[in-house]
Amino acid sequence: MSQIPTPFYCLKDFPNVYEPSEDTHLFLDALEKEQQYIVNKQPLFICEIGSGSGILITALATMLKGHCCCFATDVNPEACKVTKLTAKMNQSIVESVEMNLTNMFRCKFDLIIFNPPYVVTDSDEIGGRGLNRAYAGGMSGREIIDKFLNTLPTILSNSGACYLLLLKENNIDEIKELLQEYGYKNELVIQRKIPGEHLFVYKFFK
Repeated sequence: MSQIPTPFYCLKDFPNVYEPSEDTHLFLDALEKEQQYIVNKQPLFICEIGSGSGILITALATMLKGHCCCFATDVNPEACKVTKLTAKMNQSIVESVEMNLTNMFRCKFDLIIFNPPYVVTDSDEIGGRGLNRAYAGGMSGREIIDKFLNTLPTILSNSGACYLLLLKENNIDEIKELLQEYGYKNELVIQRKIPGEHLFVYKFFK
C-alpha cells in the first residue's frame, strides 16, 4: 500500500488547539501500517474521538477515498472548527461535533480512533478551557481513558476495530484485561520511545 501523506493543516487562528506532536505522528504511522487491514474491512462509519487538529481522521478519510462517513468529536469548539478546515484543505469531508467523548451518539461505528489525554496529572488538572484538556489524564493518566473504555461496547460494531494510543504509565495490561472481559482481543500495532515517554498504539477488536 502507498504511504499516507501527513495532511495539510493550519492552526494559526486556533491557539487553543493541540499542535500535532510525536504521539500524533506515531498514530499516523500506526494507521499507515494498518492501511491494508483498514481498507479490506471497508468501514462505513468512522469516528475519531478528541480530534484536535483533525489530521488523523483526515488521513483516514483520504485513505478510504470518501467511501465512508467520517465523524469527529472534541470537547474544544476550536478543535471542531479546525478539524472541518483540515478535512476541507485535503479535499475530504468530516462531520465534527462538540461533545464529551461520544455521549450524544446513538449509532455504532466500524472504526474508532482515539489519541486520548494520557499524561499522568492531578485530577484537578482535567477540565477547564485550556490546552490541558488535550493532555491531562488525571490519576495514572487513565481518568478519560476509563470513561471511554466503559462506552466502547455501545459504540463499536461487533465487526469493528478500535485503535487506542497509550502511555506505559497507563497500566496497559490492566486496560487489556478490562477489554478482554468485554470480549475484545488486542494487538500491538506500534510502539516508540520518545524523550520522557514510551508510547503504544493498540488495536482492539472481536
